[in-house]
Amino acid sequence: MKTFICRQSSLTVNSVCHNKDNNFNLIRILCAWGVLAVHSFALAANKPEITDPLMAFFGVGFGTFFVTVFFAISGFLICRSLDRSQDLKQYAVARIKRLFPGLICALILTTFILGPLLTTLSPKAYFQHPETWTYLLNINLLNIHTVFNLPGVFSNTPYPNTVNGSIWTLPFETWMYVMTAAFFCCQWMFIARLPASQKWLGPVTTVLVSLLFCVAGTYFTDQKQQQHYDILIFICTFFIAASVYKYRQCVPLSWPLMAILLAFTPWLSNTVLAPIYVGLSITYSTLILAYRLSGCVRRYNMVGDYSYGLYIYAFPVQQTLAYLLPDINVAEMIVLTTLLTLPLAILSWHFIEKPSISYRRHQAAASQNQRKH
Repeated sequence: MKTFICRQSSLTVNSVCHNKDNNFNLIRILCAWGVLAVHSFALAANKPEITDPLMAFFGVGFGTFFVTVFFAISGFLICRSLDRSQDLKQYAVARIKRLFPGLICALILTTFILGPLLTTLSPKAYFQHPETWTYLLNINLLNIHTVFNLPGVFSNTPYPNTVNGSIWTLPFETWMYVMTAAFFCCQWMFIARLPASQKWLGPVTTVLVSLLFCVAGTYFTDQKQQQHYDILIFICTFFIAASVYKYRQCVPLSWPLMAILLAFTPWLSNTVLAPIYVGLSITYSTLILAYRLSGCVRRYNMVGDYSYGLYIYAFPVQQTLAYLLPDINVAEMIVLTTLLTLPLAILSWHFIEKPSISYRRHQAAASQNQRKH
């Protein structure tokens, strides 16, 4: 099977950004599986000592890199969604129906099925314990303090007292959605009403925010706060991706430019420019792969978007394997988790996520028809 590269040399982001025939679904599922593979090294008992090569290249590890790609795709597509609809209510409903149905199902399954089966407590003690009900508060995605533990569950695994370590990034993505809506309101109230002679304030604001991110990145690096730095990378990448969409008419999609950006990344990933530059190089590379690769890779779009389900179910499955198979190694963890989690992701997409999205789109179409008449 061959993979073909689109040969158009003058493509800009604006010329392809509304094309539904792209590779975003494929990129997302690969990154979700990448997170699964990375977590296997932390969750398996028998694991080799390895050095993360991406830490030297991007300044972040493999796990953070894969999640950063999610933020790049999200920042670009979310900004596009709001720009298309120009409707905050429709935007909010779309985001809620994309995130919450799958997450609610995962929380219910882990709290009321997985927890009672694997807890060291009696069923009565488990359901009377306040931590059981506190875990359900993870449904509040505006709270960045994720609750990871259920009482007596996974207390003796190699990575103890953590039922689902993947969902900690969801509140940060949710806050990016909120900030996108806030920026839309500011743009509508102020920037869009500026006279033509003052339109330069938009790009200047983008540059100033970028400089602020760079200063924050320097601080976190100096203080050796890697997790805070990783979160900053997520935020920067989302911001850069949204900015690329905003200035899409003058952003080319060029393979040589992607190569140049990546070539300079190892040298700039340890400088003050790192947060913005890393976010830019990841975002630009993601868009190139999404829009410029064509041929047989596009066939994945006929399958479905199983990435969210794979992301939110893999960690509990891995912890269950670590609990039931104490001597499991990394390779076994990756293979078994993939075989067990993928069916859950497929079911989640076809029976929970896709129906919710389809219903939302039907409502949006009906609302637009009503406004026309």
